[in-house]
Amino acid sequence: MDTLSVTLVSALTSGTISAGLVLLTGRQQRGDNRRTQRELHNTSYLNPLRWHTAEVHHRLSLYATAADRHGSYRPAQVLGEPREIDDRSEAWFAGEGVPLVSSVWMTACLFAQMTRTRHDIPFLRLPGKDDTRLAALILKVHVAFAACDVYYATQSSIGTDVILEPEGRLRSYREFCDLLRQPDRRVWVDPLIWFHLAVANGERRPDLRRVLDAVQELSGFLDESLAGGASLRARWDAER
Repeated sequence: MDTLSVTLVSALTSGTISAGLVLLTGRQQRGDNRRTQRELHNTSYLNPLRWHTAEVHHRLSLYATAADRHGSYRPAQVLGEPREIDDRSEAWFAGEGVPLVSSVWMTACLFAQMTRTRHDIPFLRLPGKDDTRLAALILKVHVAFAACDVYYATQSSIGTDVILEPEGRLRSYREFCDLLRQPDRRVWVDPLIWFHLAVANGERRPDLRRVLDAVQELSGFLDESLAGGASLRARWDAER
């Protein structure tokens, strides 16, 4: 083979290899971009759900521990019934009422995150059968609260009320307090307030344990899915 032929073959071979590398690199980059977008999409739902799951478990565990040790959780024993909220001042919501009302708010935020995630599970890209498992674990939490007379439809309604549109953000504690001061809107949250009052009084302990177990199971799944640490333990450690 003469020098010209060798040169042409080398050039063609080099060009083919270069073109192949460009195609392969482009394909890998597109795959990486899709993977990154998928992970961002997943975490935009699962991270907030994970955070609120840990917060609710921590707060309700305080109720459970106090009830076991002392028969009640006194800081949250600030109302006889939900409608007494109507006469409370802003100072009460910012002071004496915080242990009870903030607990209700945290749980309402969990309902919001569960409702949001449940609606968009078909658009999440989770490995294997994790989407089915996530839906089942969310439902398990819903069922546990329903056993406490906070029924499924009510949970969804509470969660929807906590989401502010069109921003899509959740109500702050203060904004939630403003909502509760409207009797026609507070009435939808009354079952959740009744539940917190009951467990604060040391009642419904088996129901509370069922809720805690369901929330803990959901939290463990989210920790695994997001390759994070043990969020429940981290939440307790943060108080030390």
